[in-house]
Amino acid sequence: METERYIVAVEIGSSKITGAIGTRSLKGVVTVLGVDTEPLSGSVKRGIVVNPEEVSSKVKRLVRKLNNRIGASKKIKQVYVGIGGQSLHAEDHMISRDYPEGTPITEDMIRHLQDEAREMPIAGADILEVVPSEILVDDRPKVGREEMKGSNLKMSLKLIVARDDLKKSAARCFSGDPSVARYIPTPLSTAYVALSNEDRQSGVMLVDFGAETTTVSIYKDGLLRYLSTIPLGGYNITRDIMSLKVTAPEAESFKVRLGSAKVIGEESNITLRGESQSEIKSLDLSKVVKARIEEIVANVNAHFDYAKCDRNSLGAGMVIVGGASKLSNLAELLAEKCDIRVRKGALRQDMLLDVASQSKSADYLEILGLLYCVKENCVETLSQTFEEPEEPNPIDPKEKKAQEKEEQERRKREEKERRKREAEEAKQKERERKEKEKEEKEKAKGPGLFGKLKDIVKKAENLLDDENDNF
Repeated sequence: METERYIVAVEIGSSKITGAIGTRSLKGVVTVLGVDTEPLSGSVKRGIVVNPEEVSSKVKRLVRKLNNRIGASKKIKQVYVGIGGQSLHAEDHMISRDYPEGTPITEDMIRHLQDEAREMPIAGADILEVVPSEILVDDRPKVGREEMKGSNLKMSLKLIVARDDLKKSAARCFSGDPSVARYIPTPLSTAYVALSNEDRQSGVMLVDFGAETTTVSIYKDGLLRYLSTIPLGGYNITRDIMSLKVTAPEAESFKVRLGSAKVIGEESNITLRGESQSEIKSLDLSKVVKARIEEIVANVNAHFDYAKCDRNSLGAGMVIVGGASKLSNLAELLAEKCDIRVRKGALRQDMLLDVASQSKSADYLEILGLLYCVKENCVETLSQTFEEPEEPNPIDPKEKKAQEKEEQERRKREEKERRKREAEEAKQKERERKEKEKEEKEKAKGPGLFGKLKDIVKKAENLLDDENDNF
């Protein structure tokens, strides 16, 4: 009887593809076996895959990396895929059903209505998920799984909707093995691991700062109340810095190392140098970073009005996650402009995660959220029977180049390790030579004064012994 199952999740973002593999025990403890990434540049625009060939190649490499973590006897057969983007948002929907008086309202009935709503056609859009926001039985709220009886059931739902080509563009990147078990809206899975039940109950705004988009979610009384996406993200800041005549890698480095959402104290105007010797002034960097991040923060602040939400009613304040949320002093700027308490997101304390994975959980909230949503086993054990070798499939030139690069890097690492071992062996031999040389010099010097006295005493004792023998 199996005591655990292998779980696999993949997230397609604008700047990278991230994948994670782990195990889930029967008690729900998740052990993360590995997290891997593949960089992207221009292949995904605000959630839509515009270069499926490149993304497909990167997905295959990523899956191969994850598969290598569990050995050749096992194979990843399916993955859960997280998607998001500019078009992702929530729409309100109401379902009402009448039943005979005193009918028990069961969980199966509620799930059936959710499935019915999921199949509802919307022109030009897909319904990715259906989330209940309120359930009324004869106009009385149904809380949790308590059993209620009545003649009328009303469900207020949040339909998580996106352009119909969002899922289609992602599906083109998963031809053959592994198959996609399910597409999951990333904002929902991230909220699952970043927000506690108390956060959702008392009210909280979750803001996910991505590369090209920023997603805003609001929870209150334990339920999702609002979800929308802002078409601005961390890469907008990077592009603004590039206007100072630096390359994209340098602009990203300047943003991460020196960018700040707020001015702390007096700012000096010093010259900053990039890796390719390009130069920018610190005041110019500060101006472009602050201008763009203040625009993004203003958009976040506007969503309180769009959601018709009183910020004072959110007892848990605001929680920020995502790569761009690491910008220095961003939490302080949000607290000031939005007049709300702000904290950085972390894995909720009641999540069952092994100790090794817990230490890096804050950096991988999005992929951990997806991994926690995986319920089915995603890996199959290969049979040990001998099979005729198949004709090798033609290798994509880009994938072949990537494999050659990996092989070169592996050889460089081995050569570096070999040289290090040889250097250590040479040092050890040199130490042994010097010690031996020192010993030989000591012997050549002969005995010291104490040694000579010892020899005289020894000779005298021998002479007395001879005399006694003769006597």
